Amino acid sequence: MESSITGNLSKNTQALADKAADKVHGGIRDAQHTAKEAAAVVTDAAQRTRDVATHTAGSIVRYTKKNPMTALMIAAASGALLLGLIKVLTPSRD
Repeated sequence: MESSITGNLSKNTQALADKAADKVHGGIRDAQHTAKEAAAVVTDAAQRTRDVATHTAGSIVRYTKKNPMTALMIAAASGALLLGLIKVLTPSRD
């Protein structure tokens, strides 16, 4: 009798351990799948960002070639604005 109780307990314990191991493996697979999806999203976003940056740079170069004086004035005005902001935001040393 005691042998059958011990045997049943051993079988039940093994079954519970197997179920727990299956759940852990399933969780690991889910985590790996999620990580792969996240990596794909990041890769796609990085590629789109590179494409936009390349397109923008090309547009700036084309505009500058067609309108060199206007581009120079825009650059000078941007620099003056940036310098003014730096002076306003930098604390005085007095």
